[in-house]
Amino acid sequence: MIKENYHTHTYRCGHAIGTDEEYIIEALASGITELGFSDHIFLPDHSQVGIRGDFELLDDYISSLKALREKYKDRIKIHIGFEAEAMPHYFSYYKSLLDKGDIEYLILGNHCEIDKNNELHFFFSHATKAKDIIRYTNSLVKGIKTGLFRIVAHPDYFMSSYFKWNATCISCAKRICKAAKKYGVVLEFNFGAVRRGKRLIGEEYRFAYPYNKFWEIAKKYKCKVMIGLDAHSPNDISTLNNDGGYEMFKELGLELSQKMTF
Repeated sequence: MIKENYHTHTYRCGHAIGTDEEYIIEALASGITELGFSDHIFLPDHSQVGIRGDFELLDDYISSLKALREKYKDRIKIHIGFEAEAMPHYFSYYKSLLDKGDIEYLILGNHCEIDKNNELHFFFSHATKAKDIIRYTNSLVKGIKTGLFRIVAHPDYFMSSYFKWNATCISCAKRICKAAKKYGVVLEFNFGAVRRGKRLIGEEYRFAYPYNKFWEIAKKYKCKVMIGLDAHSPNDISTLNNDGGYEMFKELGLELSQKMTF
């Protein structure tokens, strides 16, 4: 039975529901002994309504989770982190958060990128061309190399809308796995898209991710792999050990590296 989840969002991002405490209560009921909160990182000079909370919510996020960590310290371990994109513009900001100590870890969730005009754009979940997934991979590998991130969330995210597994996909998967292996970063087998169900992508009726052929490569490279719930509702917590994603994970025969050290 898996007893840890480090990928948990809060209502502050604008597309998750439930109070911070409700996630903890559900985790306790589900037998989880460690719960890491990793909401979409608040950025000091950007607002994305419905995507991530405004920067002004940073202190509330930290203080709320610290108070709950103290309240439940005898029953569960609570960790405080963020999910963040590999955007060089913010690497110094990320480092400052980690150096202060309130934020214990960062997950690299590469959803979007920043352009030359310092504007954020959604892009990678809609990648349909080879050049798009190469851009995703270049960005992701750059992030891995910084040493700022402990986990890569849904590293196969580039398959969300990409129609067909081909030589470019294989090359990108190998680059990601090589980098994760070299820098000791854990790859996350993400359950979020499993909960949303299968859909027709090109000629395949499948989940946006996890994408099995990516994980077969990760297995060959002997990458460290953990399961992440990507919880956006307290109810998502209870799916850790009975979700369809867990069956996929077991069938692939991946080696589990679930527990983080802090």
